[in-house]
Amino acid sequence: MFKSLKVQKFKSLRVQILFSFLLSPFLLLAQQPFIDIDENAQNRIMAAPVQSCDFYTGLNLNQLPVIEDEKQIPAFGLYNNLWDTLYIRSDKIEIPFFDNQIKIHLVQEWNSPFAFPISSIMTTGYLKYKGRQHAGVDFAIYKNEPVVACFDGVVRITKKYAEYGNTVVIRHYNGLETLYAMLDNVYVRTGQPVKAGDLIGYVSNANENKREVLHFETRFLNEFFNPEKLIQFSNRKLNNNLLVLTPNDFIPVPVILPQQNTEDTNQPLFHIVTKGETIFKICSKYNITEQQLRSLNNLKGDHIELGQKLRIQ
Repeated sequence: MFKSLKVQKFKSLRVQILFSFLLSPFLLLAQQPFIDIDENAQNRIMAAPVQSCDFYTGLNLNQLPVIEDEKQIPAFGLYNNLWDTLYIRSDKIEIPFFDNQIKIHLVQEWNSPFAFPISSIMTTGYLKYKGRQHAGVDFAIYKNEPVVACFDGVVRITKKYAEYGNTVVIRHYNGLETLYAMLDNVYVRTGQPVKAGDLIGYVSNANENKREVLHFETRFLNEFFNPEKLIQFSNRKLNNNLLVLTPNDFIPVPVILPQQNTEDTNQPLFHIVTKGETIFKICSKYNITEQQLRSLNNLKGDHIELGQKLRIQ
């Protein structure tokens, strides 16, 4: 009997050691918070080169549907008719608070239901650490994980940045934007309409040169706020279908625009109109507004001709 108790204690000790070993990565993450992408990351990436996304090589981008004109852009007027396909945040827009609040309906009857972005668990929340504010939340990745859109919307950005890595930004029809960073493969393109739950990319732990996380942000009018105001991460659903935000939910971060190269800006850039192109498509390609294009070329309407030479800058 004594020997049997001794064996049971030994087995129990082995189970405890094994459990502690399996749990140690989670304890380590909980005990050692760190900020990978902080509130000033958006300004730093504006000063660094922006690269094309590392798309999945087997994906034919030309077969993906894209919006055809500005009328299909979500909340276009709310964003002062800006559709920036280069930078996550490049302009300051006044948030229209009423009585120190703004209320946003998240899912309407005609929209797809909310979809949680990834199957993994959140490991780093929206916290401040050593004076730096984490701009979103992180999910730990232990295998190849699909990442999906949270709500219906249109893809605004598919770019690679120094800190964010391969990044997708989706603007939703209520004006909210969701950001998905550190992706390995991207399955969408700029201007593509998506539904909640649609695959936008994959993230894995196969790349030893980057952190094994998905970085996720929620934004409104170019300003980030705590995703936990929107989502209950413990049970993977919305807190409420009505999101209420106040000025205190946003951290004031000044916009520092990238420095322009005076030699480059003095040299005019031109574009030759090809078959099927519109003013909207050309502006989206060069990340300029229609007002800028019309002003540079003295255009009065929407008519452009095949082979026409248009000044871009």
